[in-house]
Amino acid sequence: MITPTFPRLDSLTARALMRLLSGRQFTHRDFQNETASYRLSEYIRQLRTRHNWPIETKEETSPTSDPTGRTAIYGRYLIEPEILMELKKLLGERVEKFIDAVRRFEGRRGNDEV
Repeated sequence: MITPTFPRLDSLTARALMRLLSGRQFTHRDFQNETASYRLSEYIRQLRTRHNWPIETKEETSPTSDPTGRTAIYGRYLIEPEILMELKKLLGERVEKFIDAVRRFEGRRGNDEV
């Protein structure tokens, strides 16, 4: 495994990674509601390719409000729990320090739920 790197703390890429390292699983809509950003797939791409984070995408389907009865297919992003535990062992306290720093950037205290 290539050791992952951390993005700049004041970036939306960092905000996405903080949620993943906190054990969250989320969709574009979840991220948009929390950050007002429409670009989650780009931040996930950067985390995978530039920073080497092993992020999974689980495909989901849901009905839309379209009168034709159309369904939408979308991704839910996550780091598998077993892999997240390995990463936390590998990177040690850097993970918690990163999470705390990004939460402070977002205006949250370290113990708050994301």
